[in-house]
Amino acid sequence: MGAKGTIEHATLACHRCGRETRHELAYAGRLLVVTTCLTCGTSIERDVRRRYLQDLRQRMLSKPGRMARRLRRHPVGFTGSLPRTAARKPWRLLDEVRLVWSAAADARRRHSDDGGRDR
Repeated sequence: MGAKGTIEHATLACHRCGRETRHELAYAGRLLVVTTCLTCGTSIERDVRRRYLQDLRQRMLSKPGRMARRLRRHPVGFTGSLPRTAARKPWRLLDEVRLVWSAAADARRRHSDDGGRDR
């Protein structure tokens, strides 16, 4: 999958490998969207579009308050990082949206390939 959000790693049981392996976890905002086994490459995609839009709305509404808190706590660091952060934010948001919609398409495709059954 080309799109990416925030990537984390964890050791999880892989249903295909049949053992605990290292997995890559892709998040969009606070939502887990894709889990990929790094041993066999099996991915589990989730359709989180509705929840993502709700989460994004909440994050946007709370952003001014979070920025004000950071400014009060670390005025020099906040001010120095603002130009870079502001320039990167649209690209990060675009990465999240691509991840969410790509995973939803993959989940729908998998669901229809299984005849509507979950794996």
